[in-house]
Amino acid sequence: MQIIKNTLFILKTSASGLLIGFLILFFIPDSRMPFNWNSAKSAWQFYQQQQLQPRLPQKDSILSVENLSFSSAVQKAYPSVVSINAFRPKGLRNNARLNKDEKILDVGVGFGSGIILSEDGYIVTNHHVIAEADKISINLPDGRRRWVSLIGFDKLMDIAILKTDIRDIKPAELANSSEVRTGDIVMAIGSPFGSNQSVSLGIVSAIPQSPIEAQIQTDAAINSGNSGGPLINSRGQVIGINQMILASRGGGQTGINYAIPIDQVKKIVTDIITYGRVRRNWLGISAVELPLASHQQQFPDIQFGTGFFVNKVDKGSPSERAGIQVGDFITRFEEQNITGVFSFHKLYYDTPIGKEVKIELIRKEKTLIFKVQLFEQNMPEK
Repeated sequence: MQIIKNTLFILKTSASGLLIGFLILFFIPDSRMPFNWNSAKSAWQFYQQQQLQPRLPQKDSILSVENLSFSSAVQKAYPSVVSINAFRPKGLRNNARLNKDEKILDVGVGFGSGIILSEDGYIVTNHHVIAEADKISINLPDGRRRWVSLIGFDKLMDIAILKTDIRDIKPAELANSSEVRTGDIVMAIGSPFGSNQSVSLGIVSAIPQSPIEAQIQTDAAINSGNSGGPLINSRGQVIGINQMILASRGGGQTGINYAIPIDQVKKIVTDIITYGRVRRNWLGISAVELPLASHQQQFPDIQFGTGFFVNKVDKGSPSERAGIQVGDFITRFEEQNITGVFSFHKLYYDTPIGKEVKIELIRKEKTLIFKVQLFEQNMPEK
């Protein structure tokens, strides 16, 4: 019995010694134990520092807009935006200060906006802003005013080019509008109703599918006087020229506004400055895409969505000369597949004037290939 008691005493004493030794090692500074005093102290300080630091939004978390601002983008674009006054004669009228037989010229003033394109004074705006104007003036954001000359215009795309002799001006930075995506944040800058320049914020609601009659749709507010001003992205780059609004029956805002893509503007401006006109390819056909049910019923052997039908061929056009006929189903252009009219426009629009192109089509269940010599619209070959 005594042996058992002695054994239990020794075990208890050893266990207590081990426990005390472990606790001493744990709290000794610079101890090599996994958890020592310095380690615990450093961990606590690190925890307190992290609690005091602002928490940044995670990739998948909701973005806080509390400190969000686009002022840098606006300030970047603002010096390149001008307000435009277009003076239009309305006729002669009487005046109380003059004799009965004397009349004065009644002049109306239209308002719009414009964008400085180059340091040598080229400015772009909408054609409808300056149409039928006798004189045109611009106002710069720094207060300078000048008369400007009209270099040229394109009614089809509603673009006009002006020129000023003012120097020390800042051209706008132009973006690539083909990179614009639905949902991008955009801002419209201009002089609505002839007021000082103002900014409205919105997003890209829809993007154009075809270079022809292409417009960027946005819900950024555009009013009378904004026409010709820039639609910019969040980096202050111009992606389009504000053109028009879709008004309600009562004339109010619908939130549906349109801008001309800047890529189209670049081409038009270059042509007008270089050639004095806009040069466009002329193929001379009109196209139609039938609804799925009609397509399958009338043309069961032709796969839907692989091309488009020709419903008109202009007399004397390159297409007529090549032999293309009404009813032909065009499937390929220059070895590239066509999914529809919009697809065709994208391929055709940038084709150099005068180039001979290959067009593949289906006619009466037969595949045919035609070579078409393009030339400039309204300027047939001699």
